[in-house]
Amino acid sequence: MYEFSHDWFSSNIPGFSRHLAHLRDKPCTALEIGSYEGRSAVWLLDNILTNEQSRLTCIDIFEQPLLSKNLKSSSGSHKTQFILGASARILKTLPLRFFDFVYIDGFHGQVEVLEDAVLSFRLAKTGAMICFDDYAWNDPKLNRHGTPKIAIDAFLNIYNKKIDIVDVGYQIWIRKKSE
Repeated sequence: MYEFSHDWFSSNIPGFSRHLAHLRDKPCTALEIGSYEGRSAVWLLDNILTNEQSRLTCIDIFEQPLLSKNLKSSSGSHKTQFILGASARILKTLPLRFFDFVYIDGFHGQVEVLEDAVLSFRLAKTGAMICFDDYAWNDPKLNRHGTPKIAIDAFLNIYNKKIDIVDVGYQIWIRKKSE
């Protein structure tokens, strides 16, 4: 079974269930930027990416010791690709207009969040759901590089004609409506 040292994801399950229900049991592709120990990845594999043709691509700059174990414990492990490295570099190598869902939860600095948003927008299909985690995150001990909110707000303002904002809370959910 799965083993986790932290649970920063379970409170997000209602939003994930609501906004991704249309993908359940259908062939689809998902991209996760920031995987940590794989709690959101295995939840996606167990609950949304249930079709045998579905695929999950996970990117993280570190491979946490429990990530590989948890992904291998999932019934969808054969549908998962983990790419180790900086998202700014890796996102430039992935296929355009390929993903049905993008989850942005990597480095929390404002420059990196904005860069992940812009680069992953190009990778999302028209109609894809994009979720920004930690919109309301603000830890003065850790935010010397800014907060995600600043970058997410900038992205939402710049891309406002190409997206629909679906949900605003601790996470921001958008739908890509055009290139």
